[in-house]
Amino acid sequence: MPKLCVISIYVSDLELAKQFYCGKLGFEVSREYDANTVSLKHKNIPIVLYQVEQPARTDYPQQAQVVLGLETDNLAGTIAELAAQGIETIYDTPQPCPPGAYNAFRDPFGNVIELLEFSKQPSGQ
Repeated sequence: MPKLCVISIYVSDLELAKQFYCGKLGFEVSREYDANTVSLKHKNIPIVLYQVEQPARTDYPQQAQVVLGLETDNLAGTIAELAAQGIETIYDTPQPCPPGAYNAFRDPFGNVIELLEFSKQPSGQ
């Protein structure tokens, strides 16, 4: 069975994407392949930013899509930190979910990122 090896995020402005993901979310550039492709790392998870022509246009959460999930131990605190950097969440308050609570925001290209605070360990961990 194949195993997950990388997460690709399609963006319409690679420099802005590096500023957002590294400057605001704390990811690190691990390799710049060419003018359209950069590899990032975040806690040993490889992520590739790939420049495309147009930003994402999805209707979250109504439309099928892949959503990047970031775990936090303090959802309210992380939301406050992001708000101080000009990042607006999709919901006014944290939303309940089976393992705890979450909120979501969009990157500058329309890709949705969820912040998750687990009140119990997710199954399989």
